[in-house]
Amino acid sequence: MTKSAIEKRTALITGASAGIGRDYARFLAARGYNLILTARRGDLLETLGSELSAAFGTSVYCFPDDLADPAAPARLAAKIKDAGLQVDYLVNNAGYSVPGFFKDVRWEAQRDMMQVMVNSVVELSHLMGNDMVKRGYGRIVNIASMAAYLNGSAGSTLYSATKAFVLRFSQSLAIEYRGTGVQVVVTCPGFTRSDFHDVAGNREKMDKLPGILWLDGPRVVREAHEAVEIDKGPIVITGWVYKILGFIFRLLPENIMNRRASQDSRNSDVRAEDKITKNKTVAKAAAKKAPAPKTASAKVAPKAGTKKPVAKKPATKKPVAKKPVAKKPAPKMTDK
Repeated sequence: MTKSAIEKRTALITGASAGIGRDYARFLAARGYNLILTARRGDLLETLGSELSAAFGTSVYCFPDDLADPAAPARLAAKIKDAGLQVDYLVNNAGYSVPGFFKDVRWEAQRDMMQVMVNSVVELSHLMGNDMVKRGYGRIVNIASMAAYLNGSAGSTLYSATKAFVLRFSQSLAIEYRGTGVQVVVTCPGFTRSDFHDVAGNREKMDKLPGILWLDGPRVVREAHEAVEIDKGPIVITGWVYKILGFIFRLLPENIMNRRASQDSRNSDVRAEDKITKNKTVAKAAAKKAPAPKTASAKVAPKAGTKKPVAKKPATKKPVAKKPVAKKPAPKMTDK
């Protein structure tokens, strides 16, 4: 593909304000792509957009939004259309982890995570992918994780499940789009240096992991891009360490994997904003219904100038004397 052809391409990157999303934006900008960036933190997006536009002369459009809002994908698509843009390259990167056990994390936090990690990925792939098919060209890169290969884990209950969904969804999409000019890959990075764990609140624990397990974001991006361009995959695993681990994960019996997962407590601590809090209104209503606790009664001294109440003796009935009953004389016995 010539540089002039690439310059006409536009990439949409979600979660572009930090981490792999930010690295992907820099990577594509350096290769002449125009960019549409979205994330919750609008100030960081604007800063990044200005930086990339100045450094590479590319057009950057920043559309801040929160993909936890079910209306966000359609709203984003409308903004793109109103700006007269089309998406040729989609990177579904937005994501995060909600640490803590399922029972301890409020439902709203888990619902929002599912919306970002599953629903928005599917909806944006549908909205942008259908237009790509019509034009006969498109690239879709979904960011999953090595967690997709793991069994359930203790803490961050939904993370592995959502990444496993993205993995299988991407595989299906790649098969369906085969021959249409739309190429799909899913990359499954391991631990990657970014602010991901700072947001999750478990940075201190994660820093104790061996250095060999950590990846650099630019490397993850480069391998994902190379794979989607040559239609290699659809699964991309970065680094020989994770390639070996992925192979081992698929071979190990589930009971061993489950036992190992039950010993992992890195993600057991709930963030303060995600904790379940008691409903004060309900608590107050319950308190009103509850009977007052019984306490020992205290004697009250009478006020001065008041007569002391005289205790009345209980009325007693006088015993009624019973009249003596005269006994009848016994009959005399006579001889016959």
